[in-house]
Amino acid sequence: MIKTFIWLLSLTSLSASAFTALQCGPFDLKADQKGTVTVNGNSAKIKSTTFLKAKDDYDNVKLHWRVKNAKAPGMIDMDLVTRAGKSLLDAEIVRTSQSQIKIRGSYDCEKK
Repeated sequence: MIKTFIWLLSLTSLSASAFTALQCGPFDLKADQKGTVTVNGNSAKIKSTTFLKAKDDYDNVKLHWRVKNAKAPGMIDMDLVTRAGKSLLDAEIVRTSQSQIKIRGSYDCEKK
């Protein structure tokens, strides 16, 4: 969690006491000083962190999260990919059965 906070902090180039935030389409991503990440006010559970180039290179990283869906029952799987300071969020509703349709989207992220 603390590495995620440091990574998000490096994206926004803010001081350690500041609040870090990204807007990715309809998703509002925030990190506090303790490293807790929230998406639209719901706490995100980090599933994995993959460094795309070198270890501890937070300018080139992929984070996989699972978050409670704020607008409907269920969960959302999210992949936040950052390359050279630009972030892209891929989100997909977790299906509970194969008969449900697949709902997913990709969003460019902006610093708030």
